[in-house]
Amino acid sequence: MARPQPITLWTSIFWELTRTVVITAAVLVSVIAFAATIKPLADGRLGPLEAIKYTLLAIPPMLAYALPFAGCFASSLVYYRLSTDNEFVAAASGGVSHRSLLLPAAALGLVLFVGMTALSDQVIPRFLQTMRLMITEDIAKLLATNINRGQSVDLKKYLVFADRAQRIDVDPASGASSAVVLARPAVLERDPSGVVVSEGTASRATIWLFPQPSQGDSGPTTRLAMRFEDFVSKDAKTGLVTGRTLPVSLTVPATLADDPKFLRSDELRDLNNRPERMGWIDQRRRQLATEIARERVIEEFTRSLSLTGSFTLLDSAGRQVVVSGRSIQNGPGRAWTIVPKGEFATVDVLRGSEFGGGAGAGVRHSAKSVVLAPDFSEEVAASGMSLRLELRDAGSAPLGSDRSDTTKRERLSIGALRAPQSQADQLLKMTSLELLGEGDKMQSSSTIKVVTSELRRELEDLSREVMGKQNDRVALSVSCLVMLLTGAVTALRFSKSLPLTVYLWSFFPALLCVITIAGGQQLTHAHGWPGLGLLWGGVLLLAGYTFLMYATVRRH
Repeated sequence: MARPQPITLWTSIFWELTRTVVITAAVLVSVIAFAATIKPLADGRLGPLEAIKYTLLAIPPMLAYALPFAGCFASSLVYYRLSTDNEFVAAASGGVSHRSLLLPAAALGLVLFVGMTALSDQVIPRFLQTMRLMITEDIAKLLATNINRGQSVDLKKYLVFADRAQRIDVDPASGASSAVVLARPAVLERDPSGVVVSEGTASRATIWLFPQPSQGDSGPTTRLAMRFEDFVSKDAKTGLVTGRTLPVSLTVPATLADDPKFLRSDELRDLNNRPERMGWIDQRRRQLATEIARERVIEEFTRSLSLTGSFTLLDSAGRQVVVSGRSIQNGPGRAWTIVPKGEFATVDVLRGSEFGGGAGAGVRHSAKSVVLAPDFSEEVAASGMSLRLELRDAGSAPLGSDRSDTTKRERLSIGALRAPQSQADQLLKMTSLELLGEGDKMQSSSTIKVVTSELRRELEDLSREVMGKQNDRVALSVSCLVMLLTGAVTALRFSKSLPLTVYLWSFFPALLCVITIAGGQQLTHAHGWPGLGLLWGGVLLLAGYTFLMYATVRRH
């Protein structure tokens, strides 16, 4: 006859464990959620009512850390009480083994594992995103708060300081959502390696924020346009002081929260196939597409010069700009020099409908030096494919007129130019992996080579981050099950000790497990697969520790 199972005892232990876990988790998560609210509240990003809402929103994400320790503490407490009351001795005398007594803890551990998996996969990312939106949704407020607190504003290649900042009302017809005025700003311009190349000051600066809709798989973004008044800059290398205008125009994620941790697990899995969902990847992809399109345009111009002696651009008004010369050579930086046929190169600006006309059809510029370069001015920065012509020692005269009408200029700039035919639109529709293939075919261009390598490096970095985040979520869920068993077995092993001693013998191994999971996730992000050894090593060590404790209890 089969021995009856202690269903009543199992049920009693299970519900006692559940009650204690709920109470312990409620206390822990409340404390942790409030602690998470302190910094944004102290920074002025949250008001009193917003702080309460923020604390409530922080509760589900903080459960990821509260539940494992709550389970460990609850199982230690419940099994220690049952052990000190000699209930396990009575159960053992009735033929109920220690392994059988641990089944309620294992059952609740499985429930916590499933619950943590659901939280990590679907619930926590949504709440984290809502929390971040509360403190970063209003970018203008964030910029003004940082400036008024004496902090700098990092705008990619520019680092901006100011005495104070104030939000102003904007005309809805301008398309801007908000604007911030900076008093006596100072700006540092940096190269891609972070070295300061110029610095400047101004009497006043205005930052406009223009919401941009989602494009492709990337989320909505915000374009920041910044203009300085009475700007004076100093080149860090030459020390040359100029009064040039410093237009700043760049695009940032709409919430400044473009991070894989805000994605659900199904979105994380899809991220390897569609990395463009991350704003910084999409911007690098667009940069590579633009560079490839620009390089192909230059190749087309080179062929046109060799065949016809000229090539044609279009300005913002649709007029033809015909450049005559012998060839194109790579110039300094990201620029190309037009080699003239004789002493001068010519640039004809013609109305499109009157090409080839006589006097009044346009203007002819003759210059000793003509340089073609990308145009990054504020007005055309959004297009990405704009070009400009820089003419030195230029003479300008209406087409068909004599030389007496020539106007001399030391320097002449013609901007907002584009090629009549460009592959930019087609290239921008390609995925990052497809563009990498196109970039690898054009490694003769140093700029494309650099941008291709940067995109590949960022894709690899994103892939490692996704792998680390996926394993981190699973490991935390598994740790709930293991920690609950650890607390139960430790309570049985040290039933003759003080309650605090029992909990410390389970708490410190559990704490080490959580630390190794977090450290392993960071190591995986930095170095890939080797980090998984640390990430899962803590869980395995805790499981081994629990098994050794169980083996000791079983012998007695």
